[in-house]
Amino acid sequence: MEKRVDSGGENGRPVDLLLEAFRQGKPGAFDGIVRAHQDRVYAFCARMLSDREEAMDVAQEVFLSAYRNLDGFREEARLSTWLLKIAANRCLNRIRQRTTRAAREVRIFESETQDGDAPPFQPPAPEEIRPDRVVENRELGRILAEALARLDPDSRWILLLSDVEGFTNEEIAAMAEIPLGTVKSRIHRARMTLRKILAPVV
Repeated sequence: MEKRVDSGGENGRPVDLLLEAFRQGKPGAFDGIVRAHQDRVYAFCARMLSDREEAMDVAQEVFLSAYRNLDGFREEARLSTWLLKIAANRCLNRIRQRTTRAAREVRIFESETQDGDAPPFQPPAPEEIRPDRVVENRELGRILAEALARLDPDSRWILLLSDVEGFTNEEIAAMAEIPLGTVKSRIHRARMTLRKILAPVV
């Protein structure tokens, strides 16, 4: 949890004590920042990527990037929000790399196939149920995690950013570098898909 005090800084926002300590060069300040935020960053990456080892790698990249760029952080948002934006962009890059790699592998496979046959291929959930509400229940949380993993990556990350992490549509559009209208339609489709997946069990 972020360590903050009630007194406002120059911009009227509460002062983040760990951030101030880091800027003052106090030993161990950045380690404190990592400890305060690592669980949330890792959990977000794990949900985005559906791969714990890859999520751990990306989470480490997030804090390395934060360490290199923290002096330039202007506190226009909370530190946790800034870190999650870095995490979202890192995860999106990983997902894009996966897509590019998969497409390349398919092209190579098709070029090597003699007979030309195609290779065999084996949330709010409902609108009134936001995923972050469902997660409050452990069993339903497990069900939701499994349902999210069944979504395609584009649907999964945009739903997590919107309904779990609370980013605005405008923030998501900026992070993903896609039009605002595309964000809105993808969120709607993702919620509808998740509703169908969860319908038998929720």
